[in-house]
Amino acid sequence: MKTIAHAWVALMALERLKKIKKSDSFQRSFLGGNFPEYFLGDNFDDYFQKQAESFVKFFDKRKDAFLKGAWFPDSVISDNLTGGHTFKLKKPSNKEEREEAKQFENRVPKHLSSLEKLNIKKSRLKEKVCRKSKYVLPDRCEALSHSIRDMVLIYKKEQKGSEIIFNDNQITLYFLMLSHYIADAHVPPHCDSRDFYGPSTIHPDMEKYWDKEIKKFYGFDKKRKVFNYDLDGAPELIKNEDKIKQFSESFLCKTIEELSKRKWDLKKIKGKLASKEIIGEGNKKIYDYIKAVCFASYLISTDFIPENIKKEEYKKIKIMEDPKYKEKLDQISIYVLADAIDSIALIWLLTWDKYNKLKNEIESKIKKIDKEGGFIK
Repeated sequence: MKTIAHAWVALMALERLKKIKKSDSFQRSFLGGNFPEYFLGDNFDDYFQKQAESFVKFFDKRKDAFLKGAWFPDSVISDNLTGGHTFKLKKPSNKEEREEAKQFENRVPKHLSSLEKLNIKKSRLKEKVCRKSKYVLPDRCEALSHSIRDMVLIYKKEQKGSEIIFNDNQITLYFLMLSHYIADAHVPPHCDSRDFYGPSTIHPDMEKYWDKEIKKFYGFDKKRKVFNYDLDGAPELIKNEDKIKQFSESFLCKTIEELSKRKWDLKKIKGKLASKEIIGEGNKKIYDYIKAVCFASYLISTDFIPENIKKEEYKKIKIMEDPKYKEKLDQISIYVLADAIDSIALIWLLTWDKYNKLKNEIESKIKKIDKEGGFIK
C-alpha cells in the first residue's frame, strides 16, 4: 500500500472498535448516519468493551500521527528491500521445491471473507507451496507485538519523568507500524513470488489505484498531511454532492458496506478467549495469524493473475486499462481492504488486552511476594 491507504485503513480500524452512539454528531456523521452497523464495540462483552474504549480513547487523541507513523516502515526503516514487508510463496516447479513444499495448516478467521466472496475454491487451501526464506513479514509483526509489550510494561512500571520510560507517542508509533505490516500482508502481490513490480506494473498500479481513490473522495490537509475528520472523528468525505454520489459506487464505499455486514465479537471465559475461531484455525499467536493471511493473499494473487500465464505475457498486462482485469481489481479491492481493516482492529485490540493482562499479572505477583516477606518493599 501507499501512504494514504496505510493511514486510511488504520483510521477505519480505529472506527471499527467504537460503539454506536446516540448523539446528534454521531447521527450526522457519514458512518453514524449511513452505516451504524459498522461499529463493533457493542458486540464485545463487558471486559472487551472496556479494553476497546481505553484503546480508542488513547488513539483518538493521536489521529494526526497516523499518516506519518503508519508510513515509517517505508520512509525510515525501509526493510521492504530486505523482505520485511513480504512473504513470497510459489507453487513448486522442480524436484527440490516439491520436496520442500508444505501445506499450510493456518487459516484466516471466518469473518475475513475475501476467499469466499472472490469464489476461490476451497480445494486450493490444500495446495502445497514453497516459501522464499528471506521474506519475513509474519516475523516482523510478531517482533513489533513483543516490542509493544515491552514498552507498555516499562511505561506502567517506571515513574513519569524517568529517563528510560517510553512515552505515549512511541507506543502510538509502534501500533501504527504494526498496522503497516498487517496491511501489507493483505496485499496480494506481497505474497506472490512473481515479480509484479519490475517486468510489469501490476503491483504499483494496484496500490496507486487505492491511494488515488481515497484522495479523490476524502478531505485531506496537504500542508499538515492529515485527514480532515467529521463530527464523530472519522475521516471526512469531501463535501460535494456529486462526489458523494460517485462515492456510493466506489469500492471504498462497498468496503464499508461489506464491513457493516460482518459481526465478529470478543468474549472472555475464565480469562481466555471464548472462541478460538476468532483468530483462525491453527493460530496461536500473531505470527500464525499473519502467515495465514499471507497464504490467503497468495491464493488471491494467483486467482487474479493465474500462474499458468507466462512471464512474457503477464509483464504486458495493464490492470487499469484492460476491462477484464479492472473489473476484477474492483472486486478484489473491496474484500482485501475490508479484511485488512478487520485484521488491524482485531490484532490491535488483542495486543492491547494481552499486555494489559500481563501488566496486571506482574503487579499481582509483586504484591504476593511482598506479602510473603520477599525483597520488594
